[in-house]
Amino acid sequence: MMTRISEQMHDGALLLVGVGGIGCRWAKKAHSDLENAADLLLVDSDSSSFEEYPNASTIHIGPNEVNHGIMPELSASWTSEFAHVFSKMFERAELVLISTVLGGGVGGGASIWIAEQARSSGALVVTISGLPFEDQVSRMRWARLSRPRLESASHATIGISLSSLAQRSMKRGISWEDGGGWVSSLIGGIIRTQARMGVINLDLMDLRTILAQAGRSTVLVGEGMAVDADRIFRSAFDAPLERIDIANAAACLLHIEGGSAVSLRDFDHIAESFTKGLHENCNVIYGASIDREMAGEVRVIAVLSGL
Repeated sequence: MMTRISEQMHDGALLLVGVGGIGCRWAKKAHSDLENAADLLLVDSDSSSFEEYPNASTIHIGPNEVNHGIMPELSASWTSEFAHVFSKMFERAELVLISTVLGGGVGGGASIWIAEQARSSGALVVTISGLPFEDQVSRMRWARLSRPRLESASHATIGISLSSLAQRSMKRGISWEDGGGWVSSLIGGIIRTQARMGVINLDLMDLRTILAQAGRSTVLVGEGMAVDADRIFRSAFDAPLERIDIANAAACLLHIEGGSAVSLRDFDHIAESFTKGLHENCNVIYGASIDREMAGEVRVIAVLSGL
């Protein structure tokens, strides 16, 4: 078995966990853009998921020769054999962000067990879960069975349609298996709201407040120039997420990241563009930070809950 645990993880850490083959690929791609903002743990039955990324902690579940056609219950059982390892990591983590794909196998079983353990340790748990291609009937059936359990185990579960992701990734010329650029933006956006001090600060309690709402949650990421707030808003909705009506969201955490050329007035204008479509009773928490390398560019991360 191939298990490697970093000793550098500190109390209050932000932990990114890739589960299953695609989940690990998404996590590695996102982590490569985050520098030292988060710790990385990769979990899979296939050791090839751990190759070419020595900075990650890794847990290889199951026998070495078995890495295909695994039942979700079996992958959960294999994962539970490392309960003591997960416990040590989760007790140090404030935020656990899981990337996985549902539809059977490691993602459909291990991710649920991991989310349950992380939440019971007191961490805030956010899961990004890929949903099978529309023509994968049997995988869709497995996903429908496992998704309610994953949603119960996580504080928030963000569903990404693989069919939609593949179509949009093709237009961008980026592999959907690497997240098509969107998954990295989602993960990076969530982690950046917690890892950076801002002009208007957000903290983990703000995120907990938003995700405490009953119902489903999602995250939107928009990018563009500060002078064109409407284009930034439109770019956020050109995403491969499942179809969800955000107009009735109960709560919204809005984090705006801009360059040194972006003024507080620009921040306010962009925030208004994102919140004008929400219900008047929606609880909005707003934060902003400066990234001097962005110049006049802006990145917006909106966490919506109670959908």
